Amino acid sequence: MKERKQIIIDTDPGVDDAIALMYAFNSDDLDIKLISSAGGNGPIENLTANAIFLTELFKKDIPVVEGYGKPLAREANYATKAQGKSGLGGYNVNKKKLKQSAIKGEAADVLYQTLKDSSEKVSIVSIGPMTNLAHLIQKHPDCKKYIKEIIFESGTKEKIYGRPYKSFNVGYDPEAAEVVLTSGIKLVMIPMELGHFAYLDKDDIKRVKKANKIGKIFAKMFTKYRDFHVGNLGAAVHDACAVYYLSHPEYMKTEQAFIDIKYYTTEDGKTFGYVDTDFTKKPNATICVDMDINMFKYDIFDILENKLK
Repeated sequence: MKERKQIIIDTDPGVDDAIALMYAFNSDDLDIKLISSAGGNGPIENLTANAIFLTELFKKDIPVVEGYGKPLAREANYATKAQGKSGLGGYNVNKKKLKQSAIKGEAADVLYQTLKDSSEKVSIVSIGPMTNLAHLIQKHPDCKKYIKEIIFESGTKEKIYGRPYKSFNVGYDPEAAEVVLTSGIKLVMIPMELGHFAYLDKDDIKRVKKANKIGKIFAKMFTKYRDFHVGNLGAAVHDACAVYYLSHPEYMKTEQAFIDIKYYTTEDGKTFGYVDTDFTKKPNATICVDMDINMFKYDIFDILENKLK
């Protein structure tokens, strides 16, 4: 039996985060040491509850630490239009029924201690804004020696609609993303375009609903999940691509590029941050540019329909 990869998942659950966590929880390749809730898809208290709910739904004894509720240098601007008021689309978590609580401690400290306690270097999967990771790096700069890589979902390979695009996980807290991208830690970017290929179409969603009780919960989430790029075609599952890279890199096509955070100001004076991708400079990141969608869906449904009977 091959050794499982030790990982931390930093997430703002999130419908597509929930799919990513379902896959990660049930992958034979991954050993999840910690889940840290990141602000983004809603108030941090709701997202922490969502993370705990998902660990209980899948009967996983994985600690959850509550992250930071506000971006480093700006006000929070939640993605409730896309993810619903609860964060989990059309499904609302009853916090009173949760059996577990978030573990005590400041997120940066808990992340740092988890890294130090690991028997090997840890891969961090960032499928939310990077506020927690920025605090970790700023408060514990020696954390870098314990981190194997950071795989993050956000940014774009190309300009979208002919202009820089403020993808949510970076756009919510670009200053935090800048701390991470300039840290010198090995980076793997799962750009938004990948999620536009890796979506569950209407037939897939029907199949999810018919699978089992968990499938019905996910189908309810999808009822109020709005990905504005995929639209009525189905439900994009961007974040699951980041987890899939760890378990099945052989199904991913990658390129090397230089990425950094740049800013632009609109006519009304608002400043936004985005990932600038340059394939002509000395690379500092691996970019996933394509994936085997058939194998991706096969493995998602293998877990949902076979492992979760």
